[in-house]
Amino acid sequence: MLFAYPLHALDPNKHITQYLHTSWRMQDGSAPAAMFSITQTSDGFLWFSAIPQGVYRFDGVQFLPRFLNSDITTMHIGNVFADETGGLWAIGDHEAAHIKDGTVIAHLDLEGVGGRAGISRDPDGSLWVARASNRVADAPLCHVTDRTVKCFGKSDGMPISPADALLADGKGGFWVGGQTALVHWRAGISQVYPIQGLKSNAGDVGIDSLRFGADGSLWVGIAAAGPGLGLGQFRDGVFRPFVTPDFDGSKVAVYDMIVDRDGNLWVATIGKGIFRIRGDVVEHYGRKEGLSSDTATVLFEDREGIVWAATMNGVDSFRDPRIVTFSTLEGLANDAAAGVLATRDGSLWIANSGSLDHLSNGIVSSIRSGSGLPGHQVASMLEDHAGNMWVGVDDGLYLFKDGHFRRVPEPNHQPLGLVVGITEDIDGNIWAECAGAMRKLVRIRDFRVAEAFTSSQVPAGHTLAPDPDGGIWIGTLSGDLVKLHEGALQKFSLHTKGSPVSHQIIVNADGSVLATSDDGLVGLRDGKVQLMTKRNGLPCDSIISFIKDKTKHWWLHTQCGIVELPEAELQRWWADPDTTVQNHLYDMLDGALPNESSFNSAALLRDGRVWFATGFLVQMIDPSRLSQKALPADTYIQSVIVDHKEFVPTANLKLAPHPRDLQIDYTSPSYLIPQKVKFRYRIEGYDHDWHDAGTRRQAFYTDLPPGKYSFRVVASNSDGVWSESAALQDFTVTPAYYQKNWFRFLCAAIVLALVWTAYQLRVRQLQNQFEMTLDARVGERTRIARELHDTLLQSFHGLLLRFQTVFQLLPERPLEAKDKLESAIEAASGAITEGRDAVQGLRDSTIQSNDLALAISTLGDDLVTYSSNQRPVFRVAVEGASRNLHPILRDETYKIAAEALRNAFRHAQAQQIEVEIRYGDEQFRLRVRDDGKGMDPAVLATQGSEGHYGLRGMPERAKLIGGKLSVWSEVDSGTEVELRIPARTAYADRSRSWFAQRFVGKAKA
Repeated sequence: MLFAYPLHALDPNKHITQYLHTSWRMQDGSAPAAMFSITQTSDGFLWFSAIPQGVYRFDGVQFLPRFLNSDITTMHIGNVFADETGGLWAIGDHEAAHIKDGTVIAHLDLEGVGGRAGISRDPDGSLWVARASNRVADAPLCHVTDRTVKCFGKSDGMPISPADALLADGKGGFWVGGQTALVHWRAGISQVYPIQGLKSNAGDVGIDSLRFGADGSLWVGIAAAGPGLGLGQFRDGVFRPFVTPDFDGSKVAVYDMIVDRDGNLWVATIGKGIFRIRGDVVEHYGRKEGLSSDTATVLFEDREGIVWAATMNGVDSFRDPRIVTFSTLEGLANDAAAGVLATRDGSLWIANSGSLDHLSNGIVSSIRSGSGLPGHQVASMLEDHAGNMWVGVDDGLYLFKDGHFRRVPEPNHQPLGLVVGITEDIDGNIWAECAGAMRKLVRIRDFRVAEAFTSSQVPAGHTLAPDPDGGIWIGTLSGDLVKLHEGALQKFSLHTKGSPVSHQIIVNADGSVLATSDDGLVGLRDGKVQLMTKRNGLPCDSIISFIKDKTKHWWLHTQCGIVELPEAELQRWWADPDTTVQNHLYDMLDGALPNESSFNSAALLRDGRVWFATGFLVQMIDPSRLSQKALPADTYIQSVIVDHKEFVPTANLKLAPHPRDLQIDYTSPSYLIPQKVKFRYRIEGYDHDWHDAGTRRQAFYTDLPPGKYSFRVVASNSDGVWSESAALQDFTVTPAYYQKNWFRFLCAAIVLALVWTAYQLRVRQLQNQFEMTLDARVGERTRIARELHDTLLQSFHGLLLRFQTVFQLLPERPLEAKDKLESAIEAASGAITEGRDAVQGLRDSTIQSNDLALAISTLGDDLVTYSSNQRPVFRVAVEGASRNLHPILRDETYKIAAEALRNAFRHAQAQQIEVEIRYGDEQFRLRVRDDGKGMDPAVLATQGSEGHYGLRGMPERAKLIGGKLSVWSEVDSGTEVELRIPARTAYADRSRSWFAQRFVGKAKA
């Protein structure tokens, strides 16, 4: 299949075990079924078919079932095939469907395809399909277009039936694989080539796969093993099994084959895994190596060069790693690589346990212990200026030349010890740091130890490096750097967190020193020490080794992977130790398996490849191949989920009013490193900025208001490059009736009307309160005026008449005049009392304090003081916690109490007068009682004597404030006046507006 993208392919120079293998297995739930067909549409999605589960679409992360159409849900789809227009063919046992943009554009009857079929495409986009069912033995080959299906049989020159495999020859003809023979057919002309091994075939097996090799030969795969069967090549009209010294093609049963872009043949077998054949080199990958099953059903190469294999237990992929691993699988003697050395001849030497391994031109050879290696553990290695190779083995140092090891003589025949570090200075001296019974640094000249320094003379170190101006640098075990030159020592403290050792030292041409440590990259220049860590942008602090390549890029082997650091970034850091450096991490997803090694673990070959030893394996990164970037990350909307209901992402999607939870699922089909694909999204006009979703493939929103929205999402590929185009989903949140403008205007009008009504009611309330208060005051003053008229003025008028009578009796009748004068004085005293009572009523019309009990007590005390008769005992009792009363209600209550008290003091002739105030939760109660002479029931029934308003006015006041007044009295049994007011009306801490409305209503009534 052709795509308008740069072609990628697996590096053919890598072993199959060096590819990064990923497996999705049925038992862990990552693969939904055993697949039988794979294809890739132009949008990048991979499609898989499973029988009877159906069709799945895969984006690199999950397999999603796709229901193609309600009319074809019953078909057992065994084949999916993509066309160049972006469409997808789905072919089952009875029918074929052509789907494009989610729509079935063709649905045709096609009987007898069975399971996986041979399918080929014409340049015009039509399909040729081989039918393997005996039901259609008379016409095994069909031509399928969007409108018609035409099948060909013996009458059309197709001599075999049924047909399992199909391959276009590129010249208008086809190679067809049957159950007993191979046929070349073209426009009614055919040639039959019987397969000897299938002569006695009873129809159970046959030719299942046909492919052209890179050299033009025809590869034939037969789904049975045995003499004359299995995997072979068709040459000169004869099928011959493919046999090499290490492989016999007749011993494998073949299900499928592909030829990748580099001409490698991949073979899927029954029960024996996968084989890759390049020339005469055959490599195997099976369940032992990690394949999901040893029975592979189909192979496919996608547009990024990834090879996919469907097995009976899942799906597997093989992709090119950025970082390539070499282990015992690739020929190393052991997986204990402790150091590496690149030599001038372009080869790589590997310090291993029990061997010295040599890698040259992709071929590994080993000098093993007991077979030439003078010991077991290979330690530090060095190639000097003359091309001589120095190798530390066990407790000695050797010169390795012409395939022989020559041991450096030790003074006093004492072993030097394990060589942990070795270097050569500009004068040609070989320096070796040796760890043994006594730690020492030795200088070797002319193949002998010329000088030795104990740890008391030169601090013990771990790594050595030459200085371009002479002498050497030592990374000491204490974590410092020491320069040794002509016997003189210079010590530089690195001021790190206390990491005990510098793993590697490099001295640059300008004299600056770089050293690796567990705390970061240490730099020393002009006597100043600085540290590059995570704070500067490194992905982690612990750095094991490093090296600079030919393009002036530094490669740091760290505990979190391999880091690429451009020289320009290093120079910026030299200038500003606090700067943030730009770098790129190649982690485990790229193939990195970081680990600390014992000796020099970084090397640069002359071809530019960078090598690292990890203590177990050897890893290589080729900077020249890193320029092959991943394909752009295209994004697609998968579904829109509103309140747990899923919608197909169509144009101008309309959502119901008030969506509580909105979820938009999106994806990007990427298969190199899908775990590194990142996303960001936004809703235009709603979000102020992009949401960084990381690797999450879902966007969430809650309570979106009504309106039109445009959701956009973009992705970055595994190289961190963001796509320029975004996936777009337009949708509209429909407003509910209460969210529409007409309803808002209506609500606004209602609110304005309510505000206006409330304002008017409040004005009327205040007006009525004022009028009520004024009426109450006027009524009170009218009452006082009546009392003054009925009592005080009448009394004064009577006094005037009495004084006139006295005046007339004098001087003739002085005794009688005296009696009359005494009577007038008593009447004057009574008039004064009546006037004081009237003034007292006026003065007490307003209570300055909200303490009703205190006000009543004060009034009672005044009445006791001015009482002309015997003074009764007066007291006020309060039950319950005192609570504030409404001011107007309080005044009216006080007036009722005052009237009752005056009547008691004036008329009752009582010995005791008591006021009881009770603040209850349900009601407020005021009770005034005395033990006086009581009242005549007739007087009580008529509410007092004619011309007197007190007893009649009290019920009116009680009704005005929403209370109920009751009066009980009997002759010689006292009198009791009781006022009850509901709590909701009485107390100020209840609903004021309710009281005001009730009070206003009652006042107006």
